[in-house]
Amino acid sequence: MENTPQNIAYQDDEINLFDLIKVIFKNLRFICVIVGIIVVATAIVSLIMTPIYESKAVIMPTTQSKDIGMGSMLAQQFGIATPTTPITTEIVNLLKSNILKERVIKKFDLLKLLLGDDYEDYKKTKSENELLWEGIRRLDKMTNINFKQKDNTIEITVGYKDPKIARDLVNYFLAELTDYMSTEAKRVAETNKKYLESQLDKTSDPLIKTKLYALIAQQLETSMMAEVKENFAFKVLDAPRVPDKKSKPKRRNMVLISFVVSLFLGIFFAFIREYMAKQKKAIEELSEISGLKRMHFFKRKRT
Repeated sequence: MENTPQNIAYQDDEINLFDLIKVIFKNLRFICVIVGIIVVATAIVSLIMTPIYESKAVIMPTTQSKDIGMGSMLAQQFGIATPTTPITTEIVNLLKSNILKERVIKKFDLLKLLLGDDYEDYKKTKSENELLWEGIRRLDKMTNINFKQKDNTIEITVGYKDPKIARDLVNYFLAELTDYMSTEAKRVAETNKKYLESQLDKTSDPLIKTKLYALIAQQLETSMMAEVKENFAFKVLDAPRVPDKKSKPKRRNMVLISFVVSLFLGIFFAFIREYMAKQKKAIEELSEISGLKRMHFFKRKRT
């Protein structure tokens, strides 16, 4: 074969690849030790970790608003809110908010449950407000809110070490969400109704009075719907259940990932080890050559 630059480069690549494989096989035992230690340690840690169970509920917001007629247009001119069903983004933001988490914690007395073994120690060193914030942070870590725009559904997932408590926490969220939104709707409807009633005395136009009476009736209807609560802001498509299998830790995935990572680490350290060995050998050879030169120099000097 002609020794062209391309052929020489190809031969160098072959030699380099062969050298790399040679280094790996030379340090195979070293690599296996690293892989074994990391994989076994990961398996032990995964067995020690507390299993987490997740309970999930799927809800669909009732986003169908009433048609905007003359009465609604008149209400907008008066600067009052028209009674419409809550929109999806409002429910999602409310579920993610600290306001709802705080209400859930206070209403169902969850501080001791959320803080666990740390509750007594925190109670001695922290104020009530600090305890509440710690509870909100821990509840936030347990909770996952996922909005699926395609289906217009919201998934509320809560993970906890006790499967029954995980289910209960999801139910607490649903109950407090319903209560908060219905209470807020009633408050707005009552405020609007009072404002509309005050406008009746300020006008003598029978047409406007008729529209005002229609708007007042609409506010009363909204207040009555909010009083019922069920399916007022959303429908529960899939109620939370007690999970029968843990969601975390995923031991098989952890072991597989640790095996791949430790294999790359083992090969990396093997090359470092080989490099250090070559450097040490080079230094020893250099020292040996220097020593021979010195001996030769002294011999010539004596003669």
